Amino acid sequence: MKFRLTLLILLIFAQLNAQTGLDKSEMRDMIAICNSFTFIDLYKSDKNIIPKDYHKVYTSGVFGMDNKFQIYKKNHTAVIHFRGSTDKQVSWLENIYAAMIPAQGVINLEGEDFPYHFADDTSAAVHSGYSLGLAFMHAELIDRIKILNDDGIYDIIITGHSQGGSLANLATAWLNNIKGKEISTKNNFRTYAFAAPMIGNQAFVNEYNRKFCDTKKSFNIINIADQISSFPISYNDSASLKNSLWGMLFDNQSFNAKKAATEQGIIMLEDKLGQILRSVSESAHKRIVKNVGYAELPDYKKEFNYKPLGNRVELEAAPYPLMLRDSSILQNDSLMKVYKRDVNGNFTDENLYKKAGWGWQHKPYNYYATILRMYFPADYSRMKRKYLPENL
Repeated sequence: MKFRLTLLILLIFAQLNAQTGLDKSEMRDMIAICNSFTFIDLYKSDKNIIPKDYHKVYTSGVFGMDNKFQIYKKNHTAVIHFRGSTDKQVSWLENIYAAMIPAQGVINLEGEDFPYHFADDTSAAVHSGYSLGLAFMHAELIDRIKILNDDGIYDIIITGHSQGGSLANLATAWLNNIKGKEISTKNNFRTYAFAAPMIGNQAFVNEYNRKFCDTKKSFNIINIADQISSFPISYNDSASLKNSLWGMLFDNQSFNAKKAATEQGIIMLEDKLGQILRSVSESAHKRIVKNVGYAELPDYKKEFNYKPLGNRVELEAAPYPLMLRDSSILQNDSLMKVYKRDVNGNFTDENLYKKAGWGWQHKPYNYYATILRMYFPADYSRMKRKYLPENL
C-alpha cells in the first residue's frame, strides 16, 4: 500500500512537471548556484551550497558595472550564472539606469560597437542599464559558449538572481537571436530567473513570451512578498477613470483602490514622470561613464511602462525567525506572568518580536530555502541552516 501511494505521488509530480514544463529539481539546483557569490563573500567558499555533480569550470573577471558570471558543468549540460547587484555604487547605477532604449540597435563602448538584437518587433524596448551590462560582457560570453560547444556541450541553462536574473532574461533574448550568426544553431538555452526586475515593455514581453515562455524555455521565479520584481515601474496604461469607478461600484471584491489611484496618477503625470525617469537615467549614465569609460547608447524611448515576463512561479513568503526585541523579559518574572504564550511557548503578542527588514524576502538563500520548503519538504527538514544569520 505504501509503495502504491509513493508511486502515485511520483506519477502526479511527473504529470505536473510535464504540464508546466517546469523541472522543479533543476529550479532548486539553479537557485542553489545563485547563492555561490553570497557564500563566497560570507564564508570564502561555496562548496556547501553548490549541488552535487555541478562543477564550476570558469569565473569571469569583473566587467563594466561590477558584473560577473560563472560557468558550471554537469555531464553534457552547462550553466551560465550571472551575479546579482553588489554593494558598489556603480552596480546600483545599473539598476537605476532604467530609461528604455529600442530592442535593436548599437551600443558603443570605447569605440567598439555592440550591435544588439533583443527582439524582432521594432516597437519593443528594453532597460538601458541591463543592456549596457550585457554589452560589457557580450564578447566573453560568446567566447565561452564557443569553448563549451568545442567540448560538445550545447545544452545551456542561463540563471541569475535579482539583477543577475534580469541579465539572464536579456541574455536569453540576445543569444537566441544570434544563433546561426555568432554562435551555433545547435545551442539550446533554457532560463531560470529569480527575483528579477522587469526588463522591457509590452511589445518586448509579448515576443519573449511567445518565443521562450510559451515553449517552456524560460521561467521567472518570484517571492510574492518580494517587491523587487515589481521594479522599475508598471501600470495599466489602458485604465480609465470610468473603468476605475465601475470597478469601485460594481466589482468591489476585486477592486484595489490604492492600485487604481496610483495608476490614475501615473496616467495623469505620464509625460512628466517619463521626463524624470529619463533625467535620472541620464544622470546615472554620466556617473557610469566616469567609472567605466565611454559608453554611448541609442536615444531613449518616451515609453517607461515595464511589464512582467510570463511563466511566473510564485513562491510563498519566507518566514522570519522569532527573535525578541528585548530578550531581558525572559529574566523578568513579573513580565513573564503578564505576557501570554501559545502551546509552543511563543508569546502571542507579535510586537514583542523583531520584524523582517525590507530586503529579507529578496535574499537568494531565502529563495533557496522556500523552494525546498514548498517542493522538497524532506530536504528542507534536514537543512542545518534554514536562514543565514548574516541576513537577519
